[in-house]
Amino acid sequence: MEKPGFYAILPSPVRYDRRLSASEKVFFAEITALSDQCGYCYAGNGYFSELYDTSDRTVQRWVKHLQELGYVAVTNVRDGAAMQRRISPLPDAPHEGAPETEADKNVGERHPVSAGDKNVAPTPTKMSPTPRQKCRLEQYKNNNTRENNTRAGARASVSDIFRNAFPGNERLTEALLAFEESRAAGKHPLTVNAASLACNKLNQLADEAGVRDRYGYMAAVLEQSILRGWEGLFALKDDFVDAVPTQRPASTEDRPREIGPDTDILDFL
Repeated sequence: MEKPGFYAILPSPVRYDRRLSASEKVFFAEITALSDQCGYCYAGNGYFSELYDTSDRTVQRWVKHLQELGYVAVTNVRDGAAMQRRISPLPDAPHEGAPETEADKNVGERHPVSAGDKNVAPTPTKMSPTPRQKCRLEQYKNNNTRENNTRAGARASVSDIFRNAFPGNERLTEALLAFEESRAAGKHPLTVNAASLACNKLNQLADEAGVRDRYGYMAAVLEQSILRGWEGLFALKDDFVDAVPTQRPASTEDRPREIGPDTDILDFL
């Protein structure tokens, strides 16, 4: 799936609709970002549930509510042997089934504009169009330099999170970085937020397994997902040989020799 645009659109009908939760408004904005190339979003519930750390059922409820209020249109199109769901944002659609409340009529009163601002028209930009402008695709494509820098920074941040999550355990750190590469090669690369959630998930799985070798178990969980092509992290399906991690003995090479009152100094020459 294409990377979402750098900008998302949240029109005033959606922004001030009190029937929508804050999560549903952000979800609508995400749909607009994913629709900037094709005019529709074809991401599945699994993509959104991982992106916002919620369940597939919650995502389905968001889609249904936005559809009921007339903010999105949902169609199913055959894509080869499978069916593809397409969500199209409709910020200008009439909402006959949603009666306007008294609070909705007074949006201007709740968000007053100063006298000076009323006489100043907003400056149009090519980077932030609204659906009402009907701009051509070329007019609101993302700035490639800014977008590429943002993506590169996100990848570096994910690597930094994984390198610093479990310091001192080389095998686990290598497994985390390998998992990042595996996800980057698929349809849903890891985000910074998803990387932090993955570390929390590993700790949770280790707690539930009650193993002594926590780092070894977490590394095995990562390797399992990489080998089986899974995007998520799950408890081990195979037997895990749990053993107390071996600790390296402290090095004595650089320790100073102790000299007592009866020590012969010639023994050190």
